[in-house]
Amino acid sequence: MVPSQWFSSAERYLTNPKKAEESFKELLEKHPEPKSLLDYLNERRFILLLRLLDHSECMRKFLINHPTDFQNVIPGLWYVSKRKEDYLRELEELVSPHSEDKKFSEKLAYYRHRELMRLLSKEFLGTAKLEDILREYSELPDALLELAYRRSLSEAIDLYGEPLEEDQKPATACIIGLGKLGSYELNYYSDIDIMFIHSSDKGRAGKLTLNEFFSKVFQKVVSLMTSITPEGKPYEVDLDLRPFGKSGPISMSLRSAELYYESYGRMWERFALLRARYSAGDPELYRAFEREVKEPFVFRKSIDYRVLEEIRLIKAQINAQAKKSLLNKINVKTGEGGTREVEFMVQAMVLLFGGKFPFLRESNTIRALWKLHQKGIFSMEEVKFLESAYLFLRKLEHRIQMKNCTQNHAFSPQEVPLLAKLMDMDVEEFQRRFQEYTKRISQMFYNMLPAQEEKELDPLMASLLEGDQESGKEFLTSLGFKNPARAFNILLNYVQGSLGVSLSSEERRQFYELLPQMVKMMASTPDPDETLNNFDKFFSNPTGRRVILSSSKEDFRTRLCKVFSLSSYLSTLISRNPDLVEDVLTLYQDYPDQNRLEEEFEKYRERLPLSPENLFRRFKTIWEVRNALVYLVKQEDRYTKLEKFFLSLSELADFLMKKLWQFSEGVCLYALGKYGSRELTIGSDLDLVFVARSPSFEEVKLAQQMIKFITLHTSEGYLYKLDFRLRPMGSKGELLPSIDFYREYFEKNARTWERIAWTRARFIVGDTTLRDEFEEVIENFLFSKPITEREIREIRDMRFALESNAKKDKELIDIKFGRGGLIDGEFLIQLYILREKLREPSMIRAYRILAQKHSLLKEAFEIYMFLRLVETRHRLSKEHGGSVLNKKDRERVASSLNMSFEDFEDKLRESLKRMREIFLEVFEV
Repeated sequence: MVPSQWFSSAERYLTNPKKAEESFKELLEKHPEPKSLLDYLNERRFILLLRLLDHSECMRKFLINHPTDFQNVIPGLWYVSKRKEDYLRELEELVSPHSEDKKFSEKLAYYRHRELMRLLSKEFLGTAKLEDILREYSELPDALLELAYRRSLSEAIDLYGEPLEEDQKPATACIIGLGKLGSYELNYYSDIDIMFIHSSDKGRAGKLTLNEFFSKVFQKVVSLMTSITPEGKPYEVDLDLRPFGKSGPISMSLRSAELYYESYGRMWERFALLRARYSAGDPELYRAFEREVKEPFVFRKSIDYRVLEEIRLIKAQINAQAKKSLLNKINVKTGEGGTREVEFMVQAMVLLFGGKFPFLRESNTIRALWKLHQKGIFSMEEVKFLESAYLFLRKLEHRIQMKNCTQNHAFSPQEVPLLAKLMDMDVEEFQRRFQEYTKRISQMFYNMLPAQEEKELDPLMASLLEGDQESGKEFLTSLGFKNPARAFNILLNYVQGSLGVSLSSEERRQFYELLPQMVKMMASTPDPDETLNNFDKFFSNPTGRRVILSSSKEDFRTRLCKVFSLSSYLSTLISRNPDLVEDVLTLYQDYPDQNRLEEEFEKYRERLPLSPENLFRRFKTIWEVRNALVYLVKQEDRYTKLEKFFLSLSELADFLMKKLWQFSEGVCLYALGKYGSRELTIGSDLDLVFVARSPSFEEVKLAQQMIKFITLHTSEGYLYKLDFRLRPMGSKGELLPSIDFYREYFEKNARTWERIAWTRARFIVGDTTLRDEFEEVIENFLFSKPITEREIREIRDMRFALESNAKKDKELIDIKFGRGGLIDGEFLIQLYILREKLREPSMIRAYRILAQKHSLLKEAFEIYMFLRLVETRHRLSKEHGGSVLNKKDRERVASSLNMSFEDFEDKLRESLKRMREIFLEVFEV
């Protein structure tokens, strides 16, 4: 065995001398020739071996599994320094090209750990500076990646054929190192950040496109590098820094990468590419990437204020993360005064000044520090301090990671004595140096690029920038979001630029500034999740983003949030036409009169290159949306503004019908139903009837053309849906009946339900002389004969028959056809109109007039208006909302009315019940 004093000398370096001694004995037992090892050892080598066995669990296992490697690898430690080419040469001797994939990966993992042992030994013995050791270690994965790439490429060519570009030139690819791998500062137990590119999209490899071919090649590379073997994994691979992150393609062509960074590249990606370097594959392709992509994207000739603001934002994010407590642990990387703050200070300065001074384009932290000093950005004293502090913290990171072979950066106060021993210090010195270094780094970081007002990063913004879903969900839950995970992912898409939504630098700065305020506005609405969904539809449109980000008025966004909270249907429409929102919330804050509509229509006709059909449809859509927006944002009694909304939609239809009217004289257009009563709502059909003095063939043709124009479906949709079932003989009746026909039909053939329906008849456009005559015919039909008990029973029975159209499901409520629904209320008032001989097409105005005389109608009127309100809110909240509401629909409506679901449900069911009671009381004959 070895002399006892060697053990005594080793003890000062060891955390667990007894276990180290046991491990040494175990190694000797496993050794095929233990004497050869004992002969090789001297006191210095023995202490090194025990430190390796004691300081790192993975090194302990490696040495016991490979007991001869210590004496085979350690000789020459003072002068041996390897580069990628040296590693490759050794690997090619070690790995058979014909070995199976699993064996191949196992050899790579073995070689990685063998070389890690050699480099850790160099650090322990002080045979090289840490920065040189890290560079040497960072070239090790380059060699492993090169070997894995060559193997994967060769196999793919055998399977699919040679990859050729369009001009038959061989297509190539390369692997780019990023992060600490890219800056030659790889941690001993870190994953490797890489991205893949290939030379062109255009070309093929057999039946595969080049994208498909190189995707298969690089998927195989990742598989070989991350395969679990008896020797561990060669490396963990992280591809998240590639364009579009996890959602992006595994490999991208050079031109696609250029377009991505040019169009979508964000500030953090400039930081990421700052450390990009060639790792494996085609070096010429990498040089093209550096020339055409990296340098133009990362380095700008002048310092832009917006760049400074984005750097401040990233700084605020780092600061916010540094202040987080981690279960009473201290994080050497992300904590206050940690390695990330040093790296950020250096990288930010390189990024800011590297465009003007190419000399500064350096990714390695220590080398960049000294270059920045040469340009006067850091003083000599600052550089010496930062170098010393950074190297101390990096050594500490290595000791933490190597102890249990995990990618860990944190330690607890209880671990301080252990770490002090691993750093070859006493506890007091370790604590003093750690505190001095981190405190001053933190001060320097805080004072770097101070904003006019140093303010803390909003907690949600911090979570999004860090991709910390748990804290983001927790924050959104506290604001009242029911599905915080989905909400967080929607917002994260904007921050990360995924799902096709990518913000420019200026948009991103504005978005980050506005987001906390916007989310709080959403949280103040009855259903924050629905509001965010609707915001998402709008913001996904580039014009919608401009509308939201360009306005400086908080009131504007508050009102827009109100729209998103109240109407999914409207939100869908405005997401297609976002500029309408700005118009309504700034220019058009009330309903238009006919003169305004006329002026606007002429502007559309002059300025828009649209066919007549599409001109009418565009105009109608825009003004329907504007009217609906006015309805939602106007501050007024809910029923007063509901009535005005109905009137505005009806007057818009009137305007368009008059614009389409081409008859000279002798013809009139009348409206029935909701259009007749000037109570159109979103999605209502138009019930139209024509009347002529003596219809000619040309007039019938004009009527047909008008109907075709209205109902034709174009790229802008249809103008209105039409319903002709209320005209004499229904849809099969004549399109253009004469006044004499009506006179005779009403006298001899009209049924009781038609008498009810024609109470809502209203003149729209046409011959005014004919109108006066036809009004006499209508009034004679409605009022010349008293309403009989038989007719009242017919109306009641017809109502019950219509009730059979209602959906039968206990979860559904039909507020139109169902028991006690709107038809109950309409038949009720129409009966009173006939009884009182009141010529008033509007159901609402008729209720208001007759309720003064009949107290029962006053109660029915309140219920009727509530049901019309529910119907309107439902149609606004749902793109194809009808009269049938399921539970989810009722929850939305309740939310839009600022009512709890329980209160709304009680009121709705009680209203329907009471309306039916009143109906039966009146129609009981």
